[in-house]
Amino acid sequence: MTIEKVNKSVKIDLKEKLKKVFPQIFEDNKINFEKLKALLSEEIIEKEDDRFYFNWAGKSNIYKVIQSPAYGTLKLNKERSVDFDKTENIVIVGENLETLKLLLKPYFGKVKMIYIDPPYNTGKDRIYRDNFKEPLRDYLEKTGQIDSEGKKLTTNTEASGRYHSDWLNFMYPRLFLEKSLLREDGVIFISIDDNEVHHLRMIMDEIFGENNFVGILKWKRKKQPSFLHGHFAAIMEYILIYAKNEMHLEKLSLEKIKGSNKPVINAGNKISELIFRKGVRVKAKVEYIKEGKYKNRNIEVEFLDSVKVENRRLEKDLKIRAPFRTTQKEIDRFAESDVLFITENFGLRRDITLEETEKKKMITDLLLDWGQNQDATKEIREIFGKDVIDNPKPSKLIKNLIKCLNSDQALILDFFAGSGTTGQAVWDLNKEDGGNRKFILVQLDEEVLNREIKKEFATIADICIERLKRVSEKYKKDNEVRLIKNNQDFGFKVFKLDKSNFNLKDEFKIPEGENVEELKKKYLEWLGMWVNEPLVPGWKEIDIVYETLLKEGLNLNSKISEVKIKNNKFYYVKDKEQYLDFYICLENKVEAATVEEIRTSKFKDKKFIFLDEALADNDKINLSTFVRLKVI
Repeated sequence: MTIEKVNKSVKIDLKEKLKKVFPQIFEDNKINFEKLKALLSEEIIEKEDDRFYFNWAGKSNIYKVIQSPAYGTLKLNKERSVDFDKTENIVIVGENLETLKLLLKPYFGKVKMIYIDPPYNTGKDRIYRDNFKEPLRDYLEKTGQIDSEGKKLTTNTEASGRYHSDWLNFMYPRLFLEKSLLREDGVIFISIDDNEVHHLRMIMDEIFGENNFVGILKWKRKKQPSFLHGHFAAIMEYILIYAKNEMHLEKLSLEKIKGSNKPVINAGNKISELIFRKGVRVKAKVEYIKEGKYKNRNIEVEFLDSVKVENRRLEKDLKIRAPFRTTQKEIDRFAESDVLFITENFGLRRDITLEETEKKKMITDLLLDWGQNQDATKEIREIFGKDVIDNPKPSKLIKNLIKCLNSDQALILDFFAGSGTTGQAVWDLNKEDGGNRKFILVQLDEEVLNREIKKEFATIADICIERLKRVSEKYKKDNEVRLIKNNQDFGFKVFKLDKSNFNLKDEFKIPEGENVEELKKKYLEWLGMWVNEPLVPGWKEIDIVYETLLKEGLNLNSKISEVKIKNNKFYYVKDKEQYLDFYICLENKVEAATVEEIRTSKFKDKKFIFLDEALADNDKINLSTFVRLKVI
């Protein structure tokens, strides 16, 4: 009997991606490189000197860093969250490479836009040096369990012998991983100055492909420079733009075409997505299939749940109230497989037709009135009453970048969040047009160096969270919000990158020549872990639930509820967006009556997760034939 176990670590599996494209090159789940070479015979460069490539010190180790597993987890901090029970915005405190790896499975292909303002490598920036040779120490440092004698962040000065190389080694794996989070029509904007813009362009060409380079924006960051730099006065910075797939990226335009005054025929849309909110009344023309022929009819419906329509296909368990068809059974008569085709709508959100897109005026590559440094400083002073952070970006700049995507349902990611400008920009735009955009912000708990500011805010992440709290409070009091929508989301959930709740003592690969027993002893000392227990001492049930849902690929906004099955307590976790769910029981003993109840039609083929020791072997056998069983 083989019972599947919950994975304790998250690993990037490039082999699985290759298997989807070229299954024929695999034998016994291993790559046959001779077959691969034969398949790509005319595409392989025989000699190293025959190709153009960009190389630097340490590049050969980058894929070891990328493929090294993430051992940490994200622990909820409900006390620091705002509107926890209804918000879908996320703020994560912690090192971003480990965090990106943890987000890969639940958010793969879900992010519409990424904006980052990374270290510019001016000689004063502090960067994190990833250590693939000591995975245990790297894990402990990244999850904040040891401070590595203050060397977690290192200033990358020009005196360093690997000044550019260290910055490239820092940026490359993060940029490599975030690409997988983007949707096919997704885009990334990266702020940078002239110190590394040329190198950044080269590694982005390598990661995304030159064909997905969209352009470079020149942003006027100040009216006049405060000092002369070199031989001229520098007032511009750059924003590099790359698409996940350039063919799917729409024109970047600030022009907005409103559905309320331009009804459209949706059938011609390349990518069509409509959002129908709960309670909305819709006049719509629908097509349906009857006796093999298409027919159409005008109906008025009221949606009883919020639903999404993608490429004219409605969700299967759609609930609507209509004068002509009042039950789901009646509605199903319109079409085969519960399919309705929305061909015309009046005043609802919808994607713009290709014809309309072609007529929109695109943004130019010269951004002269998109906010400046002075505006960013003024924003910070208005929020905090003083300067609390250096070189923030103006929210207008990021708001306009988001706005030019023409998507009011977008998920926005910023994994160099700083003071949280991207979060405020998302709220500003939602406040302006009634949109429902969401954000995920990631910020390292980087120590604040200014002694005066440090008295109030110990880390940059503290500044980010406090800014969002203050902006949230202000916007909730703002009457003009209610003119568009009175239930807008100005909240956020806070998570912290932390050590795993699972016992990882057998997970780390021990470097050759090291004393295995000595390293395991150190490991147990650092983590305070019992040798034979599956979980670390002091674990909390909610932490286990969140760690498990991440590893199972459910997003951080999944709904979690407590349920009783006979006399055992379970958490039921449901990700509505991905149609994923599972039950998890963390009690030490699962009663026989509970096992029998689970083996009823109500739970057929559902996923159940238990502590390994909580089930007898015969219970595991009985359950595994009826439900999808996993153990910790």
